[in-house]
Amino acid sequence: MELQRRYIEEVGEAVEALGIMLEKELRAIKQGLAELYQFIAQIKDEEKNLSQAMQELKEEMMGTQKLLQGFETIISRTESKFTDLQKDLSEEDFSAEIKNDLLIIKRDLQFARSDLKELLSRQEDLEKKWKEFKEGKERFEG
Repeated sequence: MELQRRYIEEVGEAVEALGIMLEKELRAIKQGLAELYQFIAQIKDEEKNLSQAMQELKEEMMGTQKLLQGFETIISRTESKFTDLQKDLSEEDFSAEIKNDLLIIKRDLQFARSDLKELLSRQEDLEKKWKEFKEGKERFEG
């Protein structure tokens, strides 16, 4: 009887040790799952931020495209005015009209110059944002 009691006590101690070990392992698994959940949440946030940054870049690029189209229109108009001036000069002397046309051309060129400055500024901003986007993407993938 004493032997059975001893076996029962040993089995009880083994079961208790097993229970303690299982509790430790469950805590470790639980902690790992919490860290994994936090990591996934961080990835989702970064993905959201990257998507938002891409949308902003797309909108800026569309704005730049519109600015370029306007610049092309100004250049086309200026070229047309120069062509007209060349024709007018060969036909007669229209000095007052020519002066007005030259003032218009000068104004258009000033607008074109201003647009070019804006384009250069936007290009620098887009390059910075693209660099930040690439760095974010590398962090996301790495």
